[in-house]
Amino acid sequence: MNFNYQIMDTLPGDKNAGSKAKDDIANIANDLQFKRLNLIRLRNGHENILDKIIRQIFFLIQWSILYLKVKNNATILIQTPFLYKEVSRKQILNKLKKNKKIKVICLIHDVEELRQIYFDDFHKEQFEMILKISDQIIVHNDIMKNFFIKKGYPRDQIINLEIFDYLISDFHYHKPHFEKSVFIAGNLDPNKAGYLKYLDKINSNFILYGSGYHLKKNQNIDYRGAVSPDKLPVLLDKGFGLVWDGNSIKTCDGPFGNYLRYNDPHKLSLYLASGIPVFIWSKAAEASFVKKYKVGYTIDSLNDISTILDKIDSIEYDELSQNVKKVSSLLTHGYFFDKSLKLALKKVNNVNEENI
Repeated sequence: MNFNYQIMDTLPGDKNAGSKAKDDIANIANDLQFKRLNLIRLRNGHENILDKIIRQIFFLIQWSILYLKVKNNATILIQTPFLYKEVSRKQILNKLKKNKKIKVICLIHDVEELRQIYFDDFHKEQFEMILKISDQIIVHNDIMKNFFIKKGYPRDQIINLEIFDYLISDFHYHKPHFEKSVFIAGNLDPNKAGYLKYLDKINSNFILYGSGYHLKKNQNIDYRGAVSPDKLPVLLDKGFGLVWDGNSIKTCDGPFGNYLRYNDPHKLSLYLASGIPVFIWSKAAEASFVKKYKVGYTIDSLNDISTILDKIDSIEYDELSQNVKKVSSLLTHGYFFDKSLKLALKKVNNVNEENI
């Protein structure tokens, strides 16, 4: 009998979009009979040396209990990157590999070396550890896959997710209205999305949902506040969604903009799951996904938006929407990670059977 587990970091009260992505992965894995092993995390505050020692002891106790629960020859799913420094993590995972002959499937959420925001010695060490202990790694797309191959990780042990799923409970698809407006959802802090300061120079109307927005009002910008990731899809009922980042309206630049060259932005999943087509930067890794499934337009500059909107009509928009509808059904039912995890499981089980 094969035993499958998933290790899930749990931070009480964490309900942001980042936790939405991790929770969706966990729920899909749960449907595939991956038993959840929760590791409760303590929020970091202003800690003295004693607090830090107590926290590491707390982590050690949890990892030690987890070790006892895992059966021999089991498969464990982990989601990375790890957010907390834990002395016991590497020790216990290596012990599980050596003593209990476990297999590890790793789902990558972010690669800090590519993102270049939090890339420090801690993240370097964690990344190297993942490469060593993982038997299968699920990455965002082929661009990110090539990065792992260049790092020396075996090509046949890397699986392309394509896009993150976006589970929505009791969601009923609603056909979007044809309207020449553009939604922007997510982190609206100008320090991250500096291009927002220049939207008044774009001849298009924008509807914004998210936190951190504090710019002056403009006639073409309608800011509607922050909304829960679970409630947002029903509000995205017309027009398009925008996948863009960085400081410029001419191109995606800076660390956040450049990261689009490699990652699968969760907002793309949100827009498509909600049923609306998208505009995405032409050099983004997921531009190929948008082209493949014909669910939107690739753009070099935000100025391209008005040019495209001037040319399309309701018939063309309805054709796009029908394509989006098909993808929405896949995303809201967890198709992409379900497919990837099944493939990873098949590969590690074949290896296990060969070693029996």
